[in-house]
Order: sequence, then structure tokens, then C-alpha cells
Amino acid sequence: MAIIVHYIKDYAAWVYGACALMALWYLRVAILARRERRYAMFALERETALNKTYGGWTAAIALLVVIGLVYFLSTTVSDAVQPFVEDAQTPTPAPLVSRPVASPTLPLPETMPTETPTARPRPTLRPQPTVVLTTPTPAVQTPRCSDPRAVITAPGVNATVSGMTPIYGTATHERFRYYKLEYGAGADPAVWSYFAGGEKAVTGGLLGNLNAGALAPGVYSLRIVVVDASGNFPTPCQTVIVIR
Repeated sequence: MAIIVHYIKDYAAWVYGACALMALWYLRVAILARRERRYAMFALERETALNKTYGGWTAAIALLVVIGLVYFLSTTVSDAVQPFVEDAQTPTPAPLVSRPVASPTLPLPETMPTETPTARPRPTLRPQPTVVLTTPTPAVQTPRCSDPRAVITAPGVNATVSGMTPIYGTATHERFRYYKLEYGAGADPAVWSYFAGGEKAVTGGLLGNLNAGALAPGVYSLRIVVVDASGNFPTPCQTVIVIR
């Protein structure tokens, strides 16, 4: 037990940092889910957002409890078991160091002075041109949509956008009910947020507009979800954009 507490005390700072970062992440998930629930149009979306909010708060509180437990072990419990750890350590005897015995000094042989050769001057090197490596900008590609009933045609993958950005594509279904457009941070978002939608089918037209100026610069993902009358939906179509 004393050894375990000793290790926890040594790595307590790392545990604090990791738990704090994870707690902040779950707090962010809970806040985004709460905002998503506020703007949700349907009961299914609000229920999903509420579950995300409770899960984020629960995980954040659990991580704070872990931080408190580590602090208790590294302070109060560590001070209590410290004498037992010191008694368990056996002092190691210092190694014996033998003193060197002085040896008689012999006379140095006489040496003749030698001439030092003069170094030849080296030729001056010509300056070499500096090569600057540039990272090529990825080309814009058409999004790959597995179902023709949910398609985004513009903006394409790796497109750079700013300001009010129109989203074009198709949203149809045999039992069409509604469609929604969502965005998330990164190429594979963990949280999606609703920003536009409609209750009328669209074929090769304007689906909605994204206010890119209200978002921080970076990489974002967009997707379209077409929901039928029974609450099911085909595979969503997704694209990745860069906001400047």
C-alpha cells in the first residue's frame, strides 16, 4: 500500500492535468448538447441532446472526484505512510576508495623544436541557394454520397469558405418528412450542431446557408440528414470545409 501511495504522489501532477483536460472536454460536450437541445425542432433530437448533456456532466463530476481522491492520497495518506517507507529503505554502505600511490617522476627527454607548417588558405565557398518547401493546398473534390436521396454537391471537400455560405444538393425520399443540415468541428466531429433544414424535398437546389463568419477559423464538417415518416434516415452525406 505504501508503495502504491508513493507512486501516486510522484505522478499526481500528470493525473491532475489529464483529468482536468478530460473534465473540460466533457463540460464542452454537455454545453454543446444543451445548445443543440435548445434549437432542436423534434422530440427525438431533444431527447438525444438531453442524454448527451447528462452524460457530459456525469463524466466531468466523476473526473473531479478522481482529482480529489488523488489529492487526498498524495497529501494526507502519503504523510501517514512516509515513516514506513523510510524504515523499509536499507542504507547502502559507501564503497571504499583506495588512495593512489605516488610514483617517482622520471626526467623528461629533451625535445628539439619543430617547425609548424603554415596552413594554406581555404577557398571561399559560394553561397548555396535556400530551398523553401511549401505545403501544397489539397484540391477541392466532390463529396462522395452513398445514397442519392441525401447529397451535398457544394461546397466540395477541402473548399475554403467565409461569410454566408450556401449549401447545394438533394434531399428527397419516398416517405419524405424533413431534412436537416448540421456542422461539427474537425474532419470527424464528435458533436453535431443543427444550423438549417426544411420540410419540403429539394432536388439539385439550395438546401440552406451556413454563417461561416460566426465560427472560428479551422476545419469543419457538414452533413445532410433526410428523415422519413417513420423517423429513419438513409446514410447522411458529409463534406469537409475550411473556414478562413
